[in-house]
Amino acid sequence: MIYYLKGILSYKSPTFVVVEVGGIGYRVNISCSSFANLPSENERVKLYTYPCFKEENISLYGFLTEEERDFFLMLISVSSIGPKSALRILSRISVKDFKKAVREANLSSLINIPGIGEKTAQRLILELKEKIGGEGEEVKGMKGKLIEDAVSGLVSLGYTRGESRKAINEVLSTFNEKEFDLARLIKEALRYI
Repeated sequence: MIYYLKGILSYKSPTFVVVEVGGIGYRVNISCSSFANLPSENERVKLYTYPCFKEENISLYGFLTEEERDFFLMLISVSSIGPKSALRILSRISVKDFKKAVREANLSSLINIPGIGEKTAQRLILELKEKIGGEGEEVKGMKGKLIEDAVSGLVSLGYTRGESRKAINEVLSTFNEKEFDLARLIKEALRYI
């Protein structure tokens, strides 16, 4: 998997950029929020990426921060939310405001995003409330860092954030978390997936 691209920003537009790396130009789809924070053309840029392989094409999605990419991955884990819809969400609402809307079950904030109807907004709240509730301010200290690192490790193995977080919560509810380091937590969580 391509984790990130670091190279020269050859071209930029609100929907995609071209990053030249080693003489090869990569077309990378981006959100409007990423576009607003990009450097000028012909300057160096680093984009965290997500490759999407479909039968008819291969697409690359890029993000200026790992947090934004992880949020994108969480969005596409929801049924009926594809990469294009996830980018549209990222373009219209900040990660912080989206998480707040989901925690508070604020349908009107989500319905204001183009392409998100009432049923999709309800699905987003239903499927993401638990995932979002366990992140951010609620997870503190070393335990929170260990959990997030374990979730990221399982996601990199191909599991969704939802099933990864559920498996880790199962492990932590069964065993004493003081007994775990990152490798052991991931190993035990694999038994629950």
